[in-house]
Amino acid sequence: MKKYSLLLIISLIWGSQFFFVELVTNDVGSISLSAFKALIGALCLSVISLFQSKKNYTTNTKRYFWIALFEVVLPFILIAQGQKNVPSSIASMLIAMVPIFTLVFFVLLFKKKASKFEIVSIVLGFLGIVTLSWPTQGIMNVSGNILGNVLLILAAISFALSLILMEKLEDGSPVVHMRNVLWIASIVLLPMAFLFEKPLQIGINHSQVIYIIILGIFHAGIVYMLYNLLIQEEGALFASFSNYINPVIGVTLGYIILKDPLFLQHKIGILIILLALLFSNPDIFRKWVRKDN
Repeated sequence: MKKYSLLLIISLIWGSQFFFVELVTNDVGSISLSAFKALIGALCLSVISLFQSKKNYTTNTKRYFWIALFEVVLPFILIAQGQKNVPSSIASMLIAMVPIFTLVFFVLLFKKKASKFEIVSIVLGFLGIVTLSWPTQGIMNVSGNILGNVLLILAAISFALSLILMEKLEDGSPVVHMRNVLWIASIVLLPMAFLFEKPLQIGINHSQVIYIIILGIFHAGIVYMLYNLLIQEEGALFASFSNYINPVIGVTLGYIILKDPLFLQHKIGILIILLALLFSNPDIFRKWVRKDN
């Protein structure tokens, strides 16, 4: 199905993000890295928008600003800073709380009634993430750096708020929407980078420059365009499930590319997450149950 294909592509892009961030985060300040990503992503979508037909899309600068704040500015900084002291496995587990916070905000702020399938799917998905991401070395590694954990949880809350705001955007081009969001984020982040850090004096090698460009083009520009498209078509709650698939992609890439071990807990976690995705689509689940009967 189209929506699951789009969800998988988004997850493939974001699932590799933690690898690239780890390769540069120790040499580039959190704010500077966030600013570079937002600026490169904005430039990327600006180029793409030149090839689109000119339409009179309605704009909402105020909403763009809040989306930029909650989706780009705050999470970029919080994740980059939090990941300095928290292992990737724990980071992915904490960021995977986005669907939970999204559902909670929908229920509390918009009085949305959650279906049993949605609740079961979200709970199962998070259980799968915990199983998949739980450190194999032992429970002592879960605590990690308390501040880092708190920063990543705040990033998850921020992502959830931005998802709800993006769902409220009027119909229009996802390229234009996210181009505007990333330009606003760049305008906010660049002065902050020069104020608190020295982005023009960082010592990075050519490979790290390439990693930053990749982060900007794919993990800020392209993926946000696809993400906004998915939200427009399927809603914020379904789009938030990408946070469950991201760690699956990360573990799989680690196994295939880096030859990392694939333990039984990883296989069980992946199986639970796939089951959660099944519950996310009641029609598929009902057809599957009927066939079994």
